[in-house]
Amino acid sequence: MSARETINLYATLGDMKDVACKNALAIAALTELLIAKGLITRDEITAALRRLDAAGQ
Repeated sequence: MSARETINLYATLGDMKDVACKNALAIAALTELLIAKGLITRDEITAALRRLDAAGQ
């Protein structure tokens, strides 16, 4: 792998990390809004996360 390809790879990984961080913040904000509006409880979210995690294994 050339130096340029290595640099591009690291830049792409950095960009992906930024996108993942922004997505996590968006999910957290949406979750908090849903809870604040009384549309869902933390227990319901926790249960859904556990189901999805178990289904992915």
